Amino acid sequence: MKDARYEQFRAFEDAASLIMARHGAKVVSVIQTHEATDGGPHETHVLEFPNNAAFDAYRTDPELVSMAALREACIAKTDIEYS
Repeated sequence: MKDARYEQFRAFEDAASLIMARHGAKVVSVIQTHEATDGGPHETHVLEFPNNAAFDAYRTDPELVSMAALREACIAKTDIEYS
């Protein structure tokens, strides 16, 4: 999270969660580390999508894409791992 922008992050997260649900995603776990070694807060989300096509549809969903500026304002880094 950039500069502890909690309100912007929560607004993005709330909207993105609804979009994820439309694509069949489930939140498996959320790990919050507010005192990370680099001084910034961090969250790790473990998500489950029904398949790769659902994940791709989520990532290209027009509503999610329209929130790019909000995402950029509050999220410092995203790492995606598939299993």
